[in-house]
Amino acid sequence: MIHLVSVVSSVLEQGSVEVGFAGKELILKKTFSFFLVQVCLLMISSQAVSEDLAWFRIIGFSEDGVYAAWEMGGIQDGSGFQWVEAEVLDTETSLEAARYRHVWDEGVDELPSAEDVAAVEQNILDLCEKYGIRSGSYESALVYHPLTDLGVNGDTVVFCLERYSPRYNSGEIILTLALMPADVEQGYPDWFDSPVTPVLHTVCDGERKLFFSEDTVQGQHVLSFDYSIAAVYKNPGIENSFLVVLHSVRPGFEGPDGRFRVVCGSI
Repeated sequence: MIHLVSVVSSVLEQGSVEVGFAGKELILKKTFSFFLVQVCLLMISSQAVSEDLAWFRIIGFSEDGVYAAWEMGGIQDGSGFQWVEAEVLDTETSLEAARYRHVWDEGVDELPSAEDVAAVEQNILDLCEKYGIRSGSYESALVYHPLTDLGVNGDTVVFCLERYSPRYNSGEIILTLALMPADVEQGYPDWFDSPVTPVLHTVCDGERKLFFSEDTVQGQHVLSFDYSIAAVYKNPGIENSFLVVLHSVRPGFEGPDGRFRVVCGSI
């Protein structure tokens, strides 16, 4: 039986590092094949575990770097419905500018048709176009840790912007993650750990700087009770601006669900 963690991690690896929403351009055949493969594997895996994990793919940035877009999807635990959602993020504030979500609920054991997938893809691309975001407009990840990397603690990563030779690089950047208690919403299931909010700092040239924090937890993230660093991308449109992908965990219908969160900051 294929384990769900390995499936989702392979999606993150293929999607976030090598391709955008559908490569450099929207190619229905490749995207639909990608979607069908992942859904089939996730459906097999759902027989082995009652929790669920999402896959992740970065879409791209606007030319001026002010906006970024990404997507995740999977199969809901409980209902078994397939879903996908995309977020447009303001890279200067880490606030959501727009979000699109679609759930295929016509049948638990049925795959969406090519026409249905194409329509959803087009809706996401149309949303990105409103913010000047072009699919595939991003560089390779500076840091990438799939869920299968069990040797990573997820709260500290060390990287550089350029590697000149085996012994020389552009300088070490340290990114750290701390989890701070967050307000507990009424009705929060108390059999899960209490909600937290992520706080990230960077250390560069000996200077420690706040990268991200929030006074009020945003939207759906009020339920998240764990985070770890998944990936780091350089914003190609704004100097010293970066996008950080976080693995997140929140209460689900039958257990904890794995999701993603994206935050931005500067060094």
